[in-house]
Amino acid sequence: MALAIAVAIVLLAMAAGFGAAAAFDLWARVDEPRAFAAGETTVLLTMRVSASLAAFQCVTLALVLVASAYLRPVDGPFLRFEMPRGGARTLLLAVLCLIVLAGLYGGIVYAFDKQAFSHDLGPFAELMKSRTWWLLFLAAGVGAPLAEECLFRGLLYGALRRTPFGIGGAALVTAVMWAMLHANYSVYGLIAITCIGFYLAYVREQTGTLLTPIICHSAYNSLIVLILVLAPDGYISAG
Repeated sequence: MALAIAVAIVLLAMAAGFGAAAAFDLWARVDEPRAFAAGETTVLLTMRVSASLAAFQCVTLALVLVASAYLRPVDGPFLRFEMPRGGARTLLLAVLCLIVLAGLYGGIVYAFDKQAFSHDLGPFAELMKSRTWWLLFLAAGVGAPLAEECLFRGLLYGALRRTPFGIGGAALVTAVMWAMLHANYSVYGLIAITCIGFYLAYVREQTGTLLTPIICHSAYNSLIVLILVLAPDGYISAG
């Protein structure tokens, strides 16, 4: 039941995202033949992507809240946001571990296959040079962690771990489903997303709260955005 609900939530949220992008195109009149000012197309594209992501995230959050109320687990809520034992120290340690592990993996990928590295980050690098880059920062650093963690490490993981899937099976299913949202990434990127999904399920299980994976996810995404903003022009895409 929970798996079917999660799939339905993703499909409905994706439809909302596509709808928001189409609505933005109508509002911005991007198909009309006209001259664009320098940098205007990148600004519009950044706004379009941000609108699509915001719609996806808002619909995801709303449906997760509805589904959580409907399923009503008897042994505690799926969505728990209290501070973990150890407080800020635990959160900081979880974030540092994720950043170090992801950094090591990213360095290895960059050393062995710069083209794959550029494939995954290059399309975003140009958007981060527009004056509306902060919209994507909000979507990636706030919206995505809240929506995706509530769905995958909250509702879905919380439900599956109570079934014969167990903790390991729940972590695997949620990590793979989360990686499927990033299907346009290279093989290396998909491996990274899947491994991060396992890590986020691990910290969710160990700390007993969604706050830990949300903070980890937010810190990871925010750091990537800031790196792309500060990187010299053409550095990422050049590989």
